[in-house]
Amino acid sequence: MINKITFILLSLFFMRGFTYASDPPDLNFDEIDQLLDNQFEEKNNQIDAIYEAYSKAIDDAFKGASKKISVHWPKDIRLPSKSIWVGYAQDLKTRSFVNYKKGEVIIETKIKDNNIKNANKNIHQMARSLSSNNNSDIVKLDVFSKELKNNLAKTDINLKEPKPDKYNTLKLLIPENTKIKDSKIASFTKVMQKVTKTPEIGKTDTKTAQKKRDNLPKKQTKNAITQETVLNTTQNIKSGVKLELIKKGQDAILRMSIKFVNNYQKILMEENFDDVKRFSTKYNVPVSIILAIIETESSFNPRAVSAVPAFGLMQLVPKTAGVDAHNYVHGEKRIVSPDFLFDETNNLQLGTAYFKLLQSRYLRKIKDPQSRFYCAVASYNTGIGNLAKTFIKDKNLSKAALKINNMTPEQVYQYLIVNLPAQETKNYLKKIVSRKAKYEHFDS
Repeated sequence: MINKITFILLSLFFMRGFTYASDPPDLNFDEIDQLLDNQFEEKNNQIDAIYEAYSKAIDDAFKGASKKISVHWPKDIRLPSKSIWVGYAQDLKTRSFVNYKKGEVIIETKIKDNNIKNANKNIHQMARSLSSNNNSDIVKLDVFSKELKNNLAKTDINLKEPKPDKYNTLKLLIPENTKIKDSKIASFTKVMQKVTKTPEIGKTDTKTAQKKRDNLPKKQTKNAITQETVLNTTQNIKSGVKLELIKKGQDAILRMSIKFVNNYQKILMEENFDDVKRFSTKYNVPVSIILAIIETESSFNPRAVSAVPAFGLMQLVPKTAGVDAHNYVHGEKRIVSPDFLFDETNNLQLGTAYFKLLQSRYLRKIKDPQSRFYCAVASYNTGIGNLAKTFIKDKNLSKAALKINNMTPEQVYQYLIVNLPAQETKNYLKKIVSRKAKYEHFDS
Protein backbone atom coordinates (compact mmCIF):
# COMPACT_ATOMS: atom_id res chain seq x y z
CA MET A 1 0.00 0.00 0.00
CA ILE A 2 1.35 3.40 -0.92
CA ASN A 3 1.97 5.52 2.17
CA LYS A 4 0.58 9.04 2.22
CA ILE A 5 3.96 10.80 2.02
CA THR A 6 5.09 8.75 -0.97
CA PHE A 7 1.78 9.43 -2.73
CA ILE A 8 2.17 13.20 -2.19
CA LEU A 9 5.79 13.14 -3.39
CA LEU A 10 4.79 11.07 -6.40
CA SER A 11 2.12 13.63 -7.26
CA LEU A 12 4.61 16.47 -6.89
CA PHE A 13 7.08 14.55 -9.01
CA PHE A 14 4.79 14.67 -12.03
CA MET A 15 3.28 18.09 -11.24
CA ARG A 16 6.68 19.82 -10.96
CA GLY A 17 7.61 18.80 -14.50
CA PHE A 18 10.32 16.16 -14.14
CA THR A 19 10.06 14.92 -17.75
CA TYR A 20 11.82 12.46 -20.01
CA ALA A 21 12.61 12.54 -23.73
CA SER A 22 10.49 9.39 -24.17
CA ASP A 23 7.92 7.65 -21.99
CA PRO A 24 8.85 7.52 -18.28
CA PRO A 25 10.61 4.31 -17.27
CA ASP A 26 8.69 1.65 -15.33
CA LEU A 27 9.91 2.39 -11.80
CA ASN A 28 8.88 0.88 -8.51
CA PHE A 29 8.15 3.20 -5.58
CA ASP A 30 11.57 2.74 -3.96
CA GLU A 31 13.20 3.82 -7.22
CA ILE A 32 10.85 6.80 -7.46
CA ASP A 33 11.74 7.81 -3.89
CA GLN A 34 15.42 7.60 -4.78
CA LEU A 35 14.87 9.62 -7.95
CA LEU A 36 13.03 12.30 -5.96
CA ASP A 37 15.85 12.38 -3.41
CA ASN A 38 18.35 12.87 -6.24
CA GLN A 39 16.25 15.66 -7.76
CA PHE A 40 15.96 17.46 -4.42
CA GLU A 41 19.67 17.02 -3.74
CA GLU A 42 20.47 18.44 -7.17
CA LYS A 43 18.20 21.43 -6.47
CA ASN A 44 19.88 22.01 -3.10
CA ASN A 45 23.29 21.86 -4.76
CA GLN A 46 22.11 24.45 -7.28
CA ILE A 47 20.90 26.68 -4.43
CA ASP A 48 24.26 26.31 -2.67
CA ALA A 49 26.19 27.19 -5.83
CA ILE A 50 23.99 30.20 -6.54
CA TYR A 51 24.26 31.43 -2.98
CA GLU A 52 28.04 31.09 -2.93
CA ALA A 53 28.24 33.46 -5.92
CA TYR A 54 25.48 35.61 -4.42
CA SER A 55 27.28 35.86 -1.07
CA LYS A 56 30.49 36.90 -2.83
CA ALA A 57 28.57 39.56 -4.76
CA ILE A 58 27.21 40.95 -1.47
CA ASP A 59 30.64 40.95 0.16
CA ASP A 60 32.15 42.65 -2.89
CA ALA A 61 29.32 45.21 -2.82
CA PHE A 62 30.15 46.19 0.75
CA LYS A 63 33.84 46.47 -0.17
CA GLY A 64 33.17 48.31 -3.43
CA ALA A 65 30.79 50.80 -1.84
CA SER A 66 33.21 51.38 1.04
CA LYS A 67 36.07 52.03 -1.37
CA LYS A 68 34.07 54.63 -3.33
CA ILE A 69 32.83 56.36 -0.17
CA SER A 70 36.33 56.45 1.36
CA VAL A 71 37.50 58.81 -1.40
CA HIS A 72 35.35 61.59 0.09
CA TRP A 73 34.86 60.32 3.66
CA PRO A 74 38.14 58.47 4.34
CA LYS A 75 37.76 58.21 8.12
CA ASP A 76 34.00 58.05 8.29
CA ILE A 77 32.60 55.38 5.94
CA ARG A 78 28.92 54.80 6.63
CA LEU A 79 26.74 52.06 5.11
CA PRO A 80 23.17 50.87 5.82
CA SER A 81 22.43 48.84 8.97
CA LYS A 82 19.35 47.31 10.60
CA SER A 83 17.85 50.53 11.95
CA ILE A 84 19.74 53.17 9.91
CA TRP A 85 19.44 53.57 6.17
CA VAL A 86 22.24 55.54 4.49
CA GLY A 87 21.93 57.37 1.18
CA TYR A 88 24.51 59.26 -0.88
CA ALA A 89 24.19 61.85 -3.62
CA GLN A 90 25.73 60.95 -6.96
CA ASP A 91 29.01 62.74 -6.18
CA LEU A 92 29.10 61.04 -2.71
CA LYS A 93 29.85 64.37 -1.00
CA THR A 94 26.35 64.74 0.40
CA ARG A 95 24.78 61.95 2.42
CA SER A 96 21.86 61.14 4.69
CA PHE A 97 21.35 58.88 7.71
CA VAL A 98 17.72 57.87 8.24
CA ASN A 99 17.56 56.58 11.81
CA TYR A 100 14.30 54.67 12.32
CA LYS A 101 15.15 53.85 15.92
CA LYS A 102 15.79 57.45 17.03
CA GLY A 103 13.25 58.92 14.64
CA GLU A 104 15.45 61.41 12.82
CA VAL A 105 17.25 62.17 9.58
CA ILE A 106 20.77 63.58 9.48
CA ILE A 107 21.93 65.14 6.19
CA GLU A 108 25.49 66.37 5.84
CA THR A 109 27.66 67.70 3.05
CA LYS A 110 31.24 68.81 2.71
CA ILE A 111 31.69 72.54 2.15
CA LYS A 112 33.80 73.29 -0.90
CA ASP A 113 35.64 76.61 -1.29
CA ASN A 114 33.83 78.01 1.78
CA ASN A 115 30.62 78.12 -0.25
CA ILE A 116 27.94 77.76 2.43
CA LYS A 117 25.18 78.71 -0.01
CA ASN A 118 26.00 75.85 -2.36
CA ALA A 119 26.36 73.41 0.55
CA ASN A 120 22.92 74.44 1.80
CA LYS A 121 21.54 73.85 -1.69
CA ASN A 122 22.97 70.30 -1.66
CA ILE A 123 21.47 69.64 1.77
CA HIS A 124 17.98 70.67 0.62
CA GLN A 125 18.30 68.70 -2.61
CA MET A 126 18.93 65.59 -0.52
CA ALA A 127 15.94 66.44 1.71
CA ARG A 128 13.73 66.72 -1.39
CA SER A 129 14.91 63.32 -2.64
CA LEU A 130 14.11 61.73 0.72
CA SER A 131 10.64 63.31 0.62
CA SER A 132 9.90 62.24 -2.95
CA ASN A 133 6.67 60.39 -3.74
CA ASN A 134 8.59 57.78 -5.70
CA ASN A 135 10.56 55.03 -4.01
CA SER A 136 12.85 54.97 -7.08
CA ASP A 137 14.37 58.27 -5.88
CA ILE A 138 15.38 56.54 -2.64
CA VAL A 139 16.86 53.58 -4.53
CA LYS A 140 19.09 55.98 -6.51
CA LEU A 141 20.72 57.11 -3.25
CA ASP A 142 21.52 53.58 -2.08
CA VAL A 143 25.20 53.08 -2.96
CA PHE A 144 25.35 49.55 -1.54
CA SER A 145 22.26 48.40 -3.45
CA LYS A 146 23.55 49.86 -6.73
CA GLU A 147 26.95 48.23 -6.21
CA LEU A 148 25.31 44.86 -5.56
CA LYS A 149 23.14 45.13 -8.68
CA ASN A 150 26.24 45.84 -10.77
CA ASN A 151 28.02 42.82 -9.27
CA LEU A 152 25.06 40.51 -9.89
CA ALA A 153 24.75 41.75 -13.47
CA LYS A 154 28.27 40.38 -14.11
CA THR A 155 27.18 36.87 -13.08
CA ASP A 156 24.65 34.36 -14.38
CA ILE A 157 22.65 34.59 -11.16
CA ASN A 158 18.95 35.02 -11.84
CA LEU A 159 17.32 36.27 -8.64
CA LYS A 160 13.65 36.96 -8.14
CA GLU A 161 13.10 40.70 -8.34
CA PRO A 162 10.27 42.81 -6.87
CA LYS A 163 7.31 44.37 -8.62
CA PRO A 164 7.58 48.01 -9.82
CA ASP A 165 8.51 50.62 -7.22
CA LYS A 166 5.99 51.58 -4.59
CA TYR A 167 5.18 54.81 -2.81
CA ASN A 168 8.00 56.22 -0.64
CA THR A 169 6.77 55.92 2.97
CA LEU A 170 9.66 58.11 4.19
CA LYS A 171 7.76 61.09 2.76
CA LEU A 172 5.19 60.67 5.54
CA LEU A 173 7.83 60.97 8.27
CA ILE A 174 9.66 64.15 7.29
CA PRO A 175 8.14 67.57 8.12
CA GLU A 176 7.16 69.57 5.04
CA ASN A 177 9.05 72.73 5.98
CA THR A 178 12.77 72.03 6.36
CA LYS A 179 13.95 75.41 5.08
CA ILE A 180 16.25 77.63 7.14
CA LYS A 181 16.00 81.41 6.63
CA ASP A 182 18.59 82.98 4.31
CA SER A 183 19.60 85.41 7.07
CA LYS A 184 20.63 82.44 9.22
CA ILE A 185 22.66 80.98 6.37
CA ALA A 186 24.42 84.33 5.98
CA SER A 187 25.60 84.09 9.61
CA PHE A 188 27.14 80.71 8.80
CA THR A 189 29.07 82.30 5.94
CA LYS A 190 30.53 84.93 8.28
CA VAL A 191 31.63 82.25 10.75
CA MET A 192 33.19 80.24 7.94
CA GLN A 193 35.16 83.30 6.79
CA LYS A 194 36.52 83.80 10.31
CA VAL A 195 37.58 80.16 10.51
CA THR A 196 39.51 80.31 7.26
CA LYS A 197 41.26 83.51 8.37
CA THR A 198 42.20 81.94 11.71
CA PRO A 199 43.80 78.58 10.91
CA GLU A 200 44.21 77.63 14.58
CA ILE A 201 40.42 77.41 15.01
CA GLY A 202 39.31 73.86 14.41
CA LYS A 203 42.73 72.94 13.10
CA THR A 204 45.55 71.01 14.74
CA ASP A 205 49.08 70.41 13.57
CA THR A 206 49.18 66.88 12.10
CA LYS A 207 52.23 65.73 14.09
CA THR A 208 50.82 67.08 17.35
CA ALA A 209 47.49 65.41 16.69
CA GLN A 210 49.21 62.10 15.96
CA LYS A 211 51.20 62.29 19.21
CA LYS A 212 47.98 62.89 21.13
CA ARG A 213 46.34 59.89 19.46
CA ASP A 214 49.34 57.66 20.17
CA ASN A 215 49.03 58.45 23.89
CA LEU A 216 45.32 57.60 24.03
CA PRO A 217 43.86 54.21 24.98
CA LYS A 218 42.79 52.22 21.90
CA LYS A 219 39.09 52.69 22.64
CA GLN A 220 39.49 56.47 22.53
CA THR A 221 41.64 56.59 19.40
CA LYS A 222 38.72 56.32 16.98
CA ASN A 223 36.84 59.13 18.72
CA ALA A 224 39.96 61.29 18.63
CA ILE A 225 40.32 60.81 14.89
CA THR A 226 36.70 61.76 14.20
CA GLN A 227 36.47 64.54 16.80
CA GLU A 228 34.42 67.48 15.62
CA THR A 229 33.74 71.05 16.69
CA VAL A 230 30.40 72.81 16.24
CA LEU A 231 31.17 76.34 15.03
CA ASN A 232 27.62 77.62 14.61
CA THR A 233 24.06 76.36 14.88
CA THR A 234 20.54 77.56 14.08
CA GLN A 235 17.08 76.05 14.21
CA ASN A 236 13.66 76.30 12.62
CA ILE A 237 11.56 76.45 15.79
CA LYS A 238 8.33 75.45 14.05
CA SER A 239 9.62 72.28 12.37
CA GLY A 240 12.47 71.51 14.78
CA VAL A 241 14.95 71.36 11.90
CA LYS A 242 18.49 72.18 13.05
CA LEU A 243 21.43 73.32 10.93
CA GLU A 244 25.02 73.13 12.15
CA LEU A 245 28.38 74.28 10.81
CA ILE A 246 31.00 71.76 11.88
CA LYS A 247 34.76 71.55 11.70
CA LYS A 248 35.91 67.95 11.51
CA GLY A 249 39.66 67.58 11.12
CA GLN A 250 40.51 69.54 8.00
CA ASP A 251 36.95 69.42 6.65
CA ALA A 252 34.12 71.91 7.03
CA ILE A 253 30.72 70.21 7.09
CA LEU A 254 27.18 71.55 6.94
CA ARG A 255 24.78 69.26 8.78
CA MET A 256 21.00 69.30 8.97
CA SER A 257 19.06 67.34 11.64
CA ILE A 258 15.38 66.61 11.01
CA LYS A 259 13.14 64.99 13.61
CA PHE A 260 10.47 62.63 12.31
CA VAL A 261 6.87 63.70 12.80
CA ASN A 262 5.14 62.65 16.04
CA ASN A 263 4.00 59.02 16.28
CA TYR A 264 6.13 58.09 13.27
CA GLN A 265 6.28 54.39 14.22
CA LYS A 266 2.49 54.30 14.29
CA ILE A 267 2.47 55.81 10.78
CA LEU A 268 4.93 53.18 9.53
CA MET A 269 2.91 50.41 11.17
CA GLU A 270 -0.35 51.65 9.64
CA GLU A 271 1.22 51.78 6.18
CA ASN A 272 1.82 48.02 6.31
CA PHE A 273 -0.97 46.98 8.65
CA ASP A 274 -3.27 45.57 5.95
CA ASP A 275 -0.49 43.24 4.81
CA VAL A 276 0.37 42.32 8.40
CA LYS A 277 -3.28 41.47 9.11
CA ARG A 278 -3.66 39.54 5.86
CA PHE A 279 -0.58 37.38 6.36
CA SER A 280 -1.39 36.95 10.05
CA THR A 281 -4.69 35.36 9.05
CA LYS A 282 -3.23 33.37 6.16
CA TYR A 283 -0.37 31.82 8.14
CA ASN A 284 -1.99 31.78 11.58
CA VAL A 285 0.66 33.97 13.21
CA PRO A 286 -0.69 36.62 15.62
CA VAL A 287 -0.35 40.25 14.54
CA SER A 288 1.40 40.98 17.85
CA ILE A 289 4.24 38.58 17.00
CA ILE A 290 4.73 40.02 13.50
CA LEU A 291 4.86 43.61 14.78
CA ALA A 292 7.18 42.66 17.65
CA ILE A 293 9.58 41.03 15.18
CA ILE A 294 9.49 44.05 12.84
CA GLU A 295 10.22 46.51 15.65
CA THR A 296 13.03 44.36 17.05
CA GLU A 297 14.61 43.41 13.73
CA SER A 298 14.48 46.71 11.84
CA SER A 299 12.68 49.42 13.85
CA PHE A 300 10.24 49.48 10.88
CA ASN A 301 13.07 50.31 8.42
CA PRO A 302 12.01 48.72 5.08
CA ARG A 303 15.57 48.88 3.68
CA ALA A 304 17.25 47.37 6.74
CA VAL A 305 20.54 45.54 6.09
CA SER A 306 22.66 43.47 8.47
CA ALA A 307 26.06 41.85 8.01
CA VAL A 308 24.60 38.30 8.22
CA PRO A 309 23.39 39.28 5.53
CA ALA A 310 19.68 39.78 6.15
CA PHE A 311 17.32 42.26 4.52
CA GLY A 312 14.12 44.21 5.06
CA LEU A 313 11.48 44.66 7.75
CA MET A 314 11.68 41.14 9.18
CA GLN A 315 15.38 40.63 8.32
CA LEU A 316 15.18 37.58 6.07
CA VAL A 317 18.41 35.69 5.37
CA PRO A 318 18.17 34.82 1.64
CA LYS A 319 19.78 31.35 1.79
CA THR A 320 17.97 29.92 4.82
CA ALA A 321 14.74 31.60 5.89
CA GLY A 322 14.33 33.20 2.46
CA VAL A 323 14.61 29.93 0.53
CA ASP A 324 12.45 27.94 2.98
CA ALA A 325 9.72 30.58 3.11
CA HIS A 326 9.70 31.08 -0.68
CA ASN A 327 9.38 27.33 -1.16
CA TYR A 328 6.50 27.22 1.33
CA VAL A 329 4.68 30.21 -0.18
CA HIS A 330 5.38 29.72 -3.90
CA GLY A 331 6.26 26.01 -4.14
CA GLU A 332 9.77 26.71 -5.40
CA LYS A 333 13.15 26.84 -3.71
CA ARG A 334 14.61 30.13 -4.86
CA ILE A 335 17.02 32.79 -3.65
CA VAL A 336 15.47 36.25 -3.86
CA SER A 337 17.25 39.56 -4.31
CA PRO A 338 17.72 42.21 -1.58
CA ASP A 339 15.39 44.50 -3.57
CA PHE A 340 12.74 41.77 -3.46
CA LEU A 341 13.09 41.70 0.34
CA PHE A 342 13.12 45.51 0.58
CA ASP A 343 9.56 45.38 -0.78
CA GLU A 344 7.43 45.47 2.38
CA THR A 345 4.73 43.10 1.11
CA ASN A 346 7.22 40.46 -0.04
CA ASN A 347 9.17 40.70 3.20
CA LEU A 348 6.12 40.49 5.43
CA GLN A 349 4.78 37.47 3.57
CA LEU A 350 8.03 35.51 3.65
CA GLY A 351 8.86 36.55 7.22
CA THR A 352 5.43 35.55 8.53
CA ALA A 353 5.49 32.31 6.53
CA TYR A 354 8.90 31.45 7.95
CA PHE A 355 7.71 31.96 11.54
CA LYS A 356 4.77 29.70 10.67
CA LEU A 357 7.23 27.07 9.42
CA LEU A 358 9.22 27.27 12.64
CA GLN A 359 6.17 26.61 14.76
CA SER A 360 4.22 24.15 12.62
CA ARG A 361 7.02 22.17 10.96
CA TYR A 362 10.47 22.39 12.55
CA LEU A 363 9.28 22.68 16.16
CA ARG A 364 5.99 20.77 15.82
CA LYS A 365 7.06 18.12 18.35
CA ILE A 366 7.09 20.68 21.14
CA LYS A 367 3.67 20.11 22.68
CA ASP A 368 3.02 23.28 24.69
CA PRO A 369 2.20 26.25 22.40
CA GLN A 370 3.85 28.79 24.71
CA SER A 371 7.05 26.74 24.93
CA ARG A 372 6.95 26.36 21.15
CA PHE A 373 6.57 30.13 20.79
CA TYR A 374 9.65 30.84 22.95
CA CYS A 375 11.67 28.32 20.95
CA ALA A 376 10.44 29.71 17.62
CA VAL A 377 11.47 33.23 18.61
CA ALA A 378 14.95 32.06 19.61
CA SER A 379 15.20 30.02 16.37
CA TYR A 380 14.20 33.02 14.27
CA ASN A 381 17.31 34.77 15.58
CA THR A 382 19.88 32.00 15.97
CA GLY A 383 18.61 29.10 13.82
CA ILE A 384 16.88 25.83 14.71
CA GLY A 385 20.15 23.91 14.95
CA ASN A 386 21.53 26.26 17.58
CA LEU A 387 18.23 26.08 19.46
CA ALA A 388 18.47 22.27 19.66
CA LYS A 389 22.12 22.48 20.78
CA THR A 390 21.08 24.82 23.59
CA PHE A 391 19.06 21.98 25.13
CA ILE A 392 20.99 18.80 24.24
CA LYS A 393 24.37 19.88 22.77
CA ASP A 394 23.22 18.35 19.50
CA LYS A 395 21.24 19.56 16.48
CA ASN A 396 18.61 16.80 16.80
CA LEU A 397 15.29 18.63 17.19
CA SER A 398 13.35 15.50 18.14
CA LYS A 399 15.63 14.80 21.10
CA ALA A 400 15.53 18.48 22.08
CA ALA A 401 11.72 18.39 21.99
CA LEU A 402 11.69 15.45 24.45
CA LYS A 403 13.60 17.54 26.98
CA ILE A 404 11.51 20.64 26.33
CA ASN A 405 8.26 18.69 26.79
CA ASN A 406 9.32 17.78 30.33
CA MET A 407 9.55 21.48 31.23
CA THR A 408 6.90 24.13 31.91
CA PRO A 409 6.77 27.15 29.54
CA GLU A 410 8.30 29.34 32.26
CA GLN A 411 11.11 26.82 32.74
CA VAL A 412 11.72 26.79 28.97
CA TYR A 413 11.92 30.59 28.91
CA GLN A 414 14.31 30.77 31.86
CA TYR A 415 16.43 27.93 30.44
CA LEU A 416 16.80 29.82 27.15
CA ILE A 417 17.67 33.09 28.91
CA VAL A 418 20.42 31.34 30.87
CA ASN A 419 21.75 28.83 28.34
CA LEU A 420 21.44 30.36 24.85
CA PRO A 421 25.06 30.76 23.66
CA ALA A 422 24.68 34.30 22.28
CA GLN A 423 23.75 37.28 24.43
CA GLU A 424 22.16 38.79 21.32
CA THR A 425 19.63 35.93 21.18
CA LYS A 426 18.88 36.21 24.91
CA ASN A 427 18.16 39.93 24.48
CA TYR A 428 16.17 39.20 21.33
CA LEU A 429 13.87 36.79 23.15
CA LYS A 430 13.30 39.28 25.98
CA LYS A 431 12.47 42.07 23.52
CA ILE A 432 10.03 40.00 21.45
CA VAL A 433 8.16 38.80 24.54
CA SER A 434 7.95 42.35 25.90
CA ARG A 435 6.94 43.96 22.61
CA LYS A 436 4.42 41.24 21.78
CA ALA A 437 2.51 42.26 24.92
CA LYS A 438 2.47 45.85 23.66
CA TYR A 439 0.74 44.83 20.41
CA GLU A 440 -1.62 42.12 21.72
CA HIS A 441 -4.68 44.36 21.48
CA PHE A 442 -4.42 43.91 17.69
CA ASP A 443 -4.96 40.14 18.05
CA SER A 444 -8.56 40.41 19.20
